[in-house]
Amino acid sequence: MKTTLILVGLWVTLAPAWSETAVFRDVQGKVEYQTKGDDWLPAKVGVAIPVGTAVSTGFKSTAALEILGSVVYVRPLTRVVIDQLTRNAQGTKTNLTLLSGKVKAEVKPSSATLDTSFQVKGPTATASVRGTGIEFDGENLLVNHGEVNLTNRWNVSRLVQGGEFSSVGKGASVSPPVPVKAAEKPALTSQGGAEEVDALFTASETAGAPPPSVPEVDLSTVITVFGDQLVLTEGGSTATDLKTQIQDLQTPIATVVATVVVQ
Repeated sequence: MKTTLILVGLWVTLAPAWSETAVFRDVQGKVEYQTKGDDWLPAKVGVAIPVGTAVSTGFKSTAALEILGSVVYVRPLTRVVIDQLTRNAQGTKTNLTLLSGKVKAEVKPSSATLDTSFQVKGPTATASVRGTGIEFDGENLLVNHGEVNLTNRWNVSRLVQGGEFSSVGKGASVSPPVPVKAAEKPALTSQGGAEEVDALFTASETAGAPPPSVPEVDLSTVITVFGDQLVLTEGGSTATDLKTQIQDLQTPIATVVATVVVQ
């Protein structure tokens, strides 16, 4: 009897880790995936992939994955590995490793009874997300809404909130968060279900592109403004000037660069 009880207990503990998968919800261009020890295969909408799978996108190619109620958009020329997908009575836990490129994520917030843990680890920094929308390339982080802990390899950390940008420096520094745009409205809620995820894809299929004169302020825009390996100084008017010019969206990027102070 004791042996039987132990085996049942082990099954209950391990089953969630075995059963959870990510699902391709959108595939554009050349997108491939590779499970451990297997060949690279072309990604298709509806294909489920387990823990340990790597996803790779080619030039001008993108993918979107539904992961435990959250959505991850894999940008062009990106390789990301799914390290952990677990669900239990306490909530869900997702860990991704970003080997190269950039991802955007809409993460389902925690509720009063279920905790959502979502982490993206890059070459030099880790973004720990709890119910928010981010764009992250392993070094530079733009938070669209919610808040994220950005931590470098020396465990130096900054709390970055909606509408703010931060970046890890060449040394042991993490730049002070800089407000670059207004925080967006969350796309997913703790009370919502599959219908909210479905709505994200419906919206992306029907939404028109923004007018050419009003470019979107996304991570690519901010990185272009800030430049590579930027560390902003504390205090001063730099952040205010930068915020004003980016939010205006009419100021040429070359003019915005002049307001940046690099350490």
